[in-house]
Amino acid sequence: MKKESFLLLFFSVLIIFPISAQLVVGGRVAVDIDINLPIPDVVIERRTSKQQLPKSKRGRPIVIHRCDHTCHHDFGAIQNQNAPSGEYLYQVANASLVPSENGEDHIVYDLDTGDVLEIIIVTGNYADYNYHYFNPDYNSLPPDNLILAITFNGQEIPLHTGSISIEPQGIGGYHSVLNLDSIYEGNFNGTVNF
Repeated sequence: MKKESFLLLFFSVLIIFPISAQLVVGGRVAVDIDINLPIPDVVIERRTSKQQLPKSKRGRPIVIHRCDHTCHHDFGAIQNQNAPSGEYLYQVANASLVPSENGEDHIVYDLDTGDVLEIIIVTGNYADYNYHYFNPDYNSLPPDNLILAITFNGQEIPLHTGSISIEPQGIGGYHSVLNLDSIYEGNFNGTVNF
């Protein structure tokens, strides 16, 4: 009785729902089967990525331009590129190398927008004028001369890699070339004489 009920149900389904397709058996015999199901024109599927991109932990603070346009920007320029806010060429209004009591030196760049870029360094080899940021993902050994951190308006900017060269020029002057690759704020590249 169960077998007859199953066969009756099977043939009822075949009669109610039209089916069409072609099946090739053994490479020589073709059987046509037709299935008429409505097919949507567009299927929208929302997928969530398992790996989320890191979001910027902070937005760049808005600082009003403090230069009265009578100042002279002859120190050099720092280009910020690949940043979320776009590319910008900062003119350096003032720069200084400030030693601290704990052995760190601070290179402070006052920019024409009123922003302040500060690089904190430690010198281990006084004969070498090159400083590098130590990132264990990119470097195997820490360098002798080390970039500890960079800050922009007092907020630390995390780095992927970075380097700065500070060469003495004359009496108390310096020629600096910087190349900093930050995680969230793009690249800072430039040449500054102070």
